[in-house]
Amino acid sequence: MLNKDLVNETTNEYFQELAKALQSGDSEGAAKAMQSMQTQICQMIEKEFEQYGNISDMAVLQSRGLRPLTSEENGWYQKFIGAVKTGAKQDITNLTTAMPVTIIDRVIDDMKSAHPLLNAIAIQNAAGATRLVMNAIQMASKLGTWGAVGSAIATQISGQIKVVDVTTGKYTAYFIVPKDFVKFNFAFAPMWVDQYIRIVLSESVAFGLENTIVSGNGKHQFIGMIMNTTTAVDGVYSAKTAVPLTDFEEGYANVVAGLAVDENGNYRDIPEVLLVVNPIDYIKKIRRVQHTIVPGIGVVDMISNTYPTVVVPSAAMPQNKAAAGIAKNYFAAINGGKSGIIEFSDENQFIEDNRVYTTRVYGHGQPVDNTSFQYLDITNVEAPALPVKVKGTVKTKEQA
Repeated sequence: MLNKDLVNETTNEYFQELAKALQSGDSEGAAKAMQSMQTQICQMIEKEFEQYGNISDMAVLQSRGLRPLTSEENGWYQKFIGAVKTGAKQDITNLTTAMPVTIIDRVIDDMKSAHPLLNAIAIQNAAGATRLVMNAIQMASKLGTWGAVGSAIATQISGQIKVVDVTTGKYTAYFIVPKDFVKFNFAFAPMWVDQYIRIVLSESVAFGLENTIVSGNGKHQFIGMIMNTTTAVDGVYSAKTAVPLTDFEEGYANVVAGLAVDENGNYRDIPEVLLVVNPIDYIKKIRRVQHTIVPGIGVVDMISNTYPTVVVPSAAMPQNKAAAGIAKNYFAAINGGKSGIIEFSDENQFIEDNRVYTTRVYGHGQPVDNTSFQYLDITNVEAPALPVKVKGTVKTKEQA
Protein backbone atom coordinates (compact mmCIF):
# COMPACT_ATOMS: atom_id res chain seq x y z
CA MET A 1 0.00 0.00 0.00
CA LEU A 2 0.99 3.67 -0.08
CA ASN A 3 3.98 3.59 2.26
CA LYS A 4 2.38 4.32 5.64
CA ASP A 5 5.72 4.84 7.37
CA LEU A 6 6.70 7.40 4.72
CA VAL A 7 3.36 9.19 5.06
CA ASN A 8 3.68 9.22 8.86
CA GLU A 9 7.28 10.44 8.66
CA THR A 10 6.24 13.25 6.31
CA THR A 11 3.25 14.34 8.36
CA ASN A 12 5.11 14.12 11.69
CA GLU A 13 7.91 16.31 10.33
CA TYR A 14 5.52 19.04 9.24
CA PHE A 15 3.31 18.56 12.29
CA GLN A 16 6.22 19.70 14.45
CA GLU A 17 7.01 22.59 12.11
CA LEU A 18 3.38 23.68 12.33
CA ALA A 19 3.44 23.52 16.13
CA LYS A 20 6.62 25.61 16.37
CA ALA A 21 5.32 28.17 13.89
CA LEU A 22 1.99 28.63 15.66
CA GLN A 23 3.55 28.72 19.12
CA SER A 24 5.75 31.60 17.94
CA GLY A 25 2.90 33.35 16.12
CA ASP A 26 4.40 32.71 12.67
CA SER A 27 1.25 32.25 10.58
CA GLU A 28 3.18 32.43 7.30
CA GLY A 29 5.54 29.67 8.45
CA ALA A 30 2.56 27.53 9.48
CA ALA A 31 0.94 28.02 6.08
CA LYS A 32 4.14 27.05 4.28
CA ALA A 33 4.55 23.93 6.42
CA MET A 34 0.99 22.84 5.67
CA GLN A 35 1.49 23.53 1.97
CA SER A 36 4.74 21.54 1.86
CA MET A 37 3.15 18.57 3.64
CA GLN A 38 0.19 18.47 1.29
CA THR A 39 2.40 18.85 -1.79
CA GLN A 40 4.52 15.88 -0.75
CA ILE A 41 1.47 13.71 -0.09
CA CYS A 42 0.07 14.73 -3.49
CA GLN A 43 3.34 13.71 -5.18
CA MET A 44 3.30 10.32 -3.41
CA ILE A 45 -0.21 9.59 -4.65
CA GLU A 46 0.62 10.75 -8.17
CA LYS A 47 3.52 8.29 -8.29
CA GLU A 48 1.17 5.54 -7.16
CA PHE A 49 -1.29 6.56 -9.85
CA GLU A 50 1.38 6.43 -12.57
CA GLN A 51 2.00 2.80 -11.64
CA TYR A 52 -1.51 1.60 -10.78
CA GLY A 53 -3.83 4.10 -12.48
CA ASN A 54 -5.00 1.73 -15.23
CA ILE A 55 -5.67 -1.21 -12.92
CA SER A 56 -9.32 -2.01 -12.22
CA ASP A 57 -8.82 -4.99 -9.90
CA MET A 58 -10.32 -3.83 -6.57
CA ALA A 59 -8.16 -6.21 -4.52
CA VAL A 60 -5.01 -4.65 -5.99
CA LEU A 61 -6.29 -1.11 -5.51
CA GLN A 62 -7.25 -1.78 -1.90
CA SER A 63 -3.76 -3.12 -1.27
CA ARG A 64 -2.51 0.34 -2.32
CA GLY A 65 -4.62 2.05 0.34
CA LEU A 66 -7.63 2.94 -1.78
CA ARG A 67 -11.11 1.99 -0.63
CA PRO A 68 -14.39 1.22 -2.38
CA LEU A 69 -16.75 4.19 -2.36
CA THR A 70 -20.46 4.17 -1.68
CA SER A 71 -22.68 5.44 -4.47
CA GLU A 72 -23.21 8.66 -2.51
CA GLU A 73 -19.45 9.18 -2.06
CA ASN A 74 -18.73 8.37 -5.68
CA GLY A 75 -21.37 10.83 -6.87
CA TRP A 76 -20.05 13.58 -4.59
CA TYR A 77 -16.45 13.08 -5.73
CA GLN A 78 -17.49 13.09 -9.39
CA LYS A 79 -19.16 16.46 -8.85
CA PHE A 80 -16.16 17.76 -6.92
CA ILE A 81 -13.70 16.62 -9.63
CA GLY A 82 -15.87 18.18 -12.31
CA ALA A 83 -15.99 21.46 -10.44
CA VAL A 84 -12.22 21.50 -9.92
CA LYS A 85 -11.59 20.75 -13.59
CA THR A 86 -13.70 23.68 -14.78
CA GLY A 87 -11.96 26.01 -12.36
CA ALA A 88 -15.15 28.01 -12.05
CA LYS A 89 -15.99 29.24 -8.57
CA GLN A 90 -19.67 28.99 -9.45
CA ASP A 91 -19.34 25.23 -9.93
CA ILE A 92 -17.97 24.80 -6.42
CA THR A 93 -20.61 27.15 -5.04
CA ASN A 94 -23.26 25.01 -6.70
CA LEU A 95 -21.84 21.91 -4.97
CA THR A 96 -24.19 22.57 -2.07
CA THR A 97 -24.43 18.94 -0.98
CA ALA A 98 -22.27 18.44 2.09
CA MET A 99 -19.41 15.98 1.97
CA PRO A 100 -21.02 12.61 2.86
CA VAL A 101 -20.81 11.82 6.56
CA THR A 102 -19.16 8.49 5.70
CA ILE A 103 -16.13 10.40 4.41
CA ILE A 104 -15.98 12.36 7.67
CA ASP A 105 -16.26 9.05 9.57
CA ARG A 106 -13.28 7.64 7.68
CA VAL A 107 -11.29 10.84 8.24
CA ILE A 108 -11.90 10.48 11.98
CA ASP A 109 -10.82 6.80 11.90
CA ASP A 110 -7.66 7.64 9.92
CA MET A 111 -6.89 10.51 12.26
CA LYS A 112 -7.22 8.41 15.40
CA SER A 113 -5.14 5.53 14.04
CA ALA A 114 -2.27 7.90 13.19
CA HIS A 115 -2.38 10.02 16.37
CA PRO A 116 -2.21 8.18 19.72
CA LEU A 117 -3.51 11.15 21.72
CA LEU A 118 -6.70 11.37 19.66
CA ASN A 119 -7.19 7.63 19.94
CA ALA A 120 -6.56 7.63 23.70
CA ILE A 121 -9.34 10.08 24.53
CA ALA A 122 -11.95 8.38 22.33
CA ILE A 123 -13.29 11.27 20.29
CA GLN A 124 -16.99 10.91 19.53
CA ASN A 125 -18.54 11.65 16.17
CA ALA A 126 -21.56 13.76 17.03
CA ALA A 127 -23.09 12.79 13.66
CA GLY A 128 -25.27 15.86 13.31
CA ALA A 129 -26.18 16.22 17.00
CA THR A 130 -25.76 19.66 18.55
CA ARG A 131 -25.94 18.77 22.27
CA LEU A 132 -24.60 15.75 24.14
CA VAL A 133 -24.45 14.58 27.77
CA MET A 134 -20.81 14.91 28.80
CA ASN A 135 -20.31 13.03 32.06
CA ALA A 136 -22.56 9.98 31.73
CA ILE A 137 -19.81 7.63 32.95
CA GLN A 138 -19.09 9.51 36.17
CA MET A 139 -22.80 10.16 36.70
CA ALA A 140 -23.59 6.44 37.00
CA SER A 141 -22.46 6.26 40.63
CA LYS A 142 -24.83 9.09 41.56
CA LEU A 143 -28.06 7.78 40.06
CA GLY A 144 -29.14 6.06 43.26
CA THR A 145 -29.42 7.10 46.87
CA TRP A 146 -30.95 5.85 50.11
CA GLY A 147 -33.42 8.04 51.90
CA ALA A 148 -36.89 9.51 51.78
CA VAL A 149 -38.51 9.92 48.38
CA GLY A 150 -38.61 13.56 47.43
CA SER A 151 -37.67 16.25 44.97
CA ALA A 152 -34.16 16.48 46.45
CA ILE A 153 -33.23 13.25 44.63
CA ALA A 154 -34.24 14.64 41.26
CA THR A 155 -32.39 17.85 42.02
CA GLN A 156 -29.25 15.91 42.93
CA ILE A 157 -29.36 13.84 39.75
CA SER A 158 -30.07 16.79 37.46
CA GLY A 159 -27.18 18.66 39.01
CA GLN A 160 -24.80 15.91 37.93
CA ILE A 161 -25.88 15.96 34.29
CA LYS A 162 -23.80 18.23 32.09
CA VAL A 163 -25.22 18.78 28.62
CA VAL A 164 -22.78 20.53 26.30
CA ASP A 165 -23.17 22.24 22.96
CA VAL A 166 -20.91 20.41 20.49
CA THR A 167 -21.03 23.25 17.97
CA THR A 168 -19.35 25.93 20.09
CA GLY A 169 -15.97 25.52 18.41
CA LYS A 170 -15.39 25.81 14.65
CA TYR A 171 -12.23 24.51 13.01
CA THR A 172 -11.55 25.35 9.37
CA ALA A 173 -9.43 22.72 7.64
CA TYR A 174 -7.53 23.76 4.52
CA PHE A 175 -6.44 21.42 1.79
CA ILE A 176 -4.53 22.38 -1.34
CA VAL A 177 -5.40 20.69 -4.64
CA PRO A 178 -3.01 21.36 -7.55
CA LYS A 179 -5.14 22.28 -10.53
CA ASP A 180 -3.78 19.38 -12.57
CA PHE A 181 -4.24 16.80 -9.79
CA VAL A 182 -7.71 15.85 -11.03
CA LYS A 183 -6.38 14.92 -14.46
CA PHE A 184 -7.44 11.31 -13.84
CA ASN A 185 -9.83 10.46 -16.66
CA PHE A 186 -10.81 6.93 -15.76
CA ALA A 187 -13.52 5.16 -13.77
CA PHE A 188 -11.60 4.96 -10.49
CA ALA A 189 -10.60 8.65 -10.31
CA PRO A 190 -12.77 9.36 -7.23
CA MET A 191 -10.92 6.71 -5.23
CA TRP A 192 -7.58 8.42 -5.76
CA VAL A 193 -8.97 11.84 -4.90
CA ASP A 194 -10.63 10.29 -1.84
CA GLN A 195 -7.29 8.90 -0.67
CA TYR A 196 -5.63 12.31 -0.97
CA ILE A 197 -8.44 14.22 0.73
CA ARG A 198 -8.71 11.71 3.59
CA ILE A 199 -4.98 11.87 4.35
CA VAL A 200 -4.78 15.65 4.15
CA LEU A 201 -7.99 16.35 6.07
CA SER A 202 -7.16 13.81 8.77
CA GLU A 203 -3.77 15.46 9.34
CA SER A 204 -5.14 19.00 9.18
CA VAL A 205 -7.98 18.26 11.60
CA ALA A 206 -5.69 16.17 13.82
CA PHE A 207 -3.28 19.09 14.17
CA GLY A 208 -6.06 21.47 15.15
CA LEU A 209 -7.56 18.98 17.58
CA GLU A 210 -4.31 18.06 19.33
CA ASN A 211 -3.49 21.69 19.98
CA THR A 212 -6.91 22.55 21.37
CA ILE A 213 -7.17 19.30 23.39
CA VAL A 214 -3.86 20.09 25.11
CA SER A 215 -4.10 23.85 25.60
CA GLY A 216 -7.30 25.27 24.09
CA ASN A 217 -8.53 28.34 25.96
CA GLY A 218 -12.24 27.65 25.43
CA LYS A 219 -12.87 30.73 23.26
CA HIS A 220 -14.51 29.21 20.16
CA GLN A 221 -12.34 26.14 20.73
CA PHE A 222 -11.95 23.25 23.19
CA ILE A 223 -10.91 23.66 26.81
CA GLY A 224 -7.51 21.99 27.03
CA MET A 225 -6.49 19.34 29.54
CA ILE A 226 -3.89 21.69 31.07
CA MET A 227 -6.44 24.44 31.70
CA ASN A 228 -8.18 25.43 34.92
CA THR A 229 -11.84 24.69 34.16
CA THR A 230 -13.27 26.37 37.24
CA THR A 231 -12.89 29.99 36.16
CA ALA A 232 -12.93 31.92 32.91
CA VAL A 233 -12.58 35.59 32.02
CA ASP A 234 -14.79 36.58 29.07
CA GLY A 235 -15.00 32.89 28.12
CA VAL A 236 -11.22 32.40 28.16
CA TYR A 237 -9.65 29.83 30.49
CA SER A 238 -6.06 30.02 31.70
CA ALA A 239 -3.53 27.27 32.21
CA LYS A 240 -3.03 25.68 35.60
CA THR A 241 0.22 26.25 37.43
CA ALA A 242 2.54 23.42 36.39
CA VAL A 243 3.42 21.14 39.32
CA PRO A 244 7.17 20.38 39.46
CA LEU A 245 7.95 16.67 39.03
CA THR A 246 11.45 15.37 39.57
CA ASP A 247 10.93 11.61 39.62
CA PHE A 248 8.49 8.90 38.59
CA GLU A 249 8.47 7.22 41.96
CA GLU A 250 7.11 8.99 45.04
CA GLY A 251 6.60 12.26 43.18
CA TYR A 252 4.58 10.60 40.43
CA ALA A 253 2.55 8.60 42.96
CA ASN A 254 1.50 11.90 44.56
CA VAL A 255 0.39 13.21 41.15
CA VAL A 256 -1.74 10.12 40.49
CA ALA A 257 -3.22 10.29 43.99
CA GLY A 258 -4.44 13.80 43.19
CA LEU A 259 -6.41 12.39 40.24
CA ALA A 260 -8.23 9.89 42.47
CA VAL A 261 -10.48 12.57 43.99
CA ASP A 262 -12.91 14.49 41.77
CA GLU A 263 -13.63 18.19 42.16
CA ASN A 264 -16.54 17.39 44.51
CA GLY A 265 -14.32 15.40 46.87
CA ASN A 266 -15.56 11.96 45.74
CA TYR A 267 -13.13 9.08 45.22
CA ARG A 268 -12.87 7.42 41.82
CA ASP A 269 -11.03 4.48 40.27
CA ILE A 270 -8.13 5.10 37.90
CA PRO A 271 -7.49 2.02 35.72
CA GLU A 272 -4.49 3.73 34.12
CA VAL A 273 -3.02 7.18 33.64
CA LEU A 274 -2.56 9.01 30.35
CA LEU A 275 0.75 10.90 30.27
CA VAL A 276 1.13 13.39 27.39
CA VAL A 277 4.65 14.67 26.72
CA ASN A 278 6.56 16.54 24.04
CA PRO A 279 8.31 14.21 21.52
CA ILE A 280 11.74 15.57 22.50
CA ASP A 281 11.08 14.90 26.18
CA TYR A 282 9.84 11.43 25.29
CA ILE A 283 13.17 10.63 23.61
CA LYS A 284 15.51 12.32 26.09
CA LYS A 285 13.72 11.60 29.37
CA ILE A 286 10.63 9.43 29.38
CA ARG A 287 11.62 6.51 27.19
CA ARG A 288 14.75 5.81 29.21
CA VAL A 289 12.75 5.88 32.43
CA GLN A 290 10.46 3.30 30.82
CA HIS A 291 13.47 1.14 30.00
CA THR A 292 15.42 1.24 33.24
CA ILE A 293 17.88 -1.59 33.81
CA VAL A 294 17.47 -3.04 37.28
CA PRO A 295 20.27 -5.42 38.38
CA GLY A 296 19.01 -8.97 38.78
CA ILE A 297 15.67 -8.16 37.14
CA GLY A 298 16.31 -6.64 33.73
CA VAL A 299 14.46 -3.84 31.97
CA VAL A 300 11.67 -2.24 34.02
CA ASP A 301 9.17 0.47 33.14
CA MET A 302 9.64 2.63 36.21
CA ILE A 303 6.64 4.80 35.35
CA SER A 304 4.14 1.94 35.13
CA ASN A 305 5.89 0.32 38.08
CA THR A 306 4.61 3.27 40.12
CA TYR A 307 1.20 3.28 38.41
CA PRO A 308 -0.08 1.79 35.13
CA THR A 309 0.54 4.51 32.55
CA VAL A 310 0.15 5.03 28.80
CA VAL A 311 2.67 7.57 27.52
CA VAL A 312 1.68 9.56 24.42
CA PRO A 313 4.07 11.97 22.66
CA SER A 314 2.40 15.06 21.15
CA ALA A 315 3.98 18.04 19.43
CA ALA A 316 1.18 20.14 20.91
CA MET A 317 2.68 19.76 24.40
CA PRO A 318 5.41 22.35 25.15
CA GLN A 319 8.86 20.98 25.87
CA ASN A 320 9.60 20.33 29.56
CA LYS A 321 5.88 20.18 30.29
CA ALA A 322 3.47 17.24 30.54
CA ALA A 323 -0.14 16.44 31.37
CA ALA A 324 -1.15 13.44 33.47
CA GLY A 325 -4.78 12.46 33.69
CA ILE A 326 -7.66 10.07 33.11
CA ALA A 327 -8.11 9.62 29.36
CA LYS A 328 -11.82 8.74 29.48
CA ASN A 329 -12.42 11.95 31.45
CA TYR A 330 -11.62 14.13 28.48
CA PHE A 331 -14.88 14.64 26.62
CA ALA A 332 -14.49 15.41 22.92
CA ALA A 333 -17.02 15.34 20.10
CA ILE A 334 -16.78 16.68 16.58
CA ASN A 335 -19.55 17.29 14.14
CA GLY A 336 -19.27 17.42 10.37
CA GLY A 337 -22.91 18.01 9.53
CA LYS A 338 -23.48 20.87 7.11
CA SER A 339 -19.87 21.97 7.60
CA GLY A 340 -18.87 19.33 5.05
CA ILE A 341 -19.67 21.79 2.28
CA ILE A 342 -16.50 22.61 0.36
CA GLU A 343 -15.46 26.16 -0.52
CA PHE A 344 -12.41 27.51 -2.27
CA SER A 345 -10.49 30.72 -2.70
CA ASP A 346 -7.76 31.60 -5.16
CA GLU A 347 -6.86 34.55 -2.93
CA ASN A 348 -5.50 32.11 -0.32
CA GLN A 349 -3.14 30.25 -2.62
CA PHE A 350 0.55 30.26 -1.72
CA ILE A 351 2.07 29.16 -5.01
CA GLU A 352 0.88 29.11 -8.60
CA ASP A 353 -1.36 26.37 -10.00
CA ASN A 354 -2.79 25.56 -6.60
CA ARG A 355 -6.29 26.13 -5.31
CA VAL A 356 -7.04 26.21 -1.59
CA TYR A 357 -10.21 24.45 -0.45
CA THR A 358 -11.75 24.60 2.98
CA THR A 359 -14.21 22.58 5.00
CA ARG A 360 -15.32 23.19 8.55
CA VAL A 361 -15.59 20.88 11.54
CA TYR A 362 -17.54 21.87 14.63
CA GLY A 363 -17.03 20.39 18.06
CA HIS A 364 -16.49 20.74 21.76
CA GLY A 365 -14.06 19.22 24.21
CA GLN A 366 -13.12 19.64 27.87
CA PRO A 367 -12.11 17.69 30.97
CA VAL A 368 -15.20 16.45 32.82
CA ASP A 369 -13.89 18.15 35.96
CA ASN A 370 -10.94 20.22 37.10
CA THR A 371 -9.05 17.36 38.80
CA SER A 372 -9.13 14.89 35.90
CA PHE A 373 -5.77 16.20 34.61
CA GLN A 374 -2.70 17.70 36.20
CA TYR A 375 -0.26 20.01 34.45
CA LEU A 376 3.36 19.06 35.18
CA ASP A 377 6.78 20.68 34.90
CA ILE A 378 9.25 17.88 34.08
CA THR A 379 12.28 20.13 33.56
CA ASN A 380 14.25 18.41 36.34
CA VAL A 381 13.29 14.84 35.53
CA GLU A 382 16.46 12.94 34.70
CA ALA A 383 16.97 9.60 33.04
CA PRO A 384 18.06 6.93 35.56
CA ALA A 385 21.77 6.19 35.65
CA LEU A 386 22.80 2.81 34.27
CA PRO A 387 24.33 0.46 36.85
CA VAL A 388 28.06 -0.08 36.48
CA LYS A 389 29.67 -3.40 37.38
CA VAL A 390 33.27 -3.06 38.57
CA LYS A 391 35.78 -5.91 38.57
CA GLY A 392 38.65 -5.82 41.04
CA THR A 393 39.53 -2.89 43.28
CA VAL A 394 39.04 0.73 42.33
CA LYS A 395 41.54 3.17 43.81
CA THR A 396 40.84 6.84 44.33
CA LYS A 397 43.36 9.47 43.25
CA GLU A 398 44.59 9.83 46.81
CA GLN A 399 45.12 6.06 47.12
CA ALA A 400 47.00 5.74 43.86
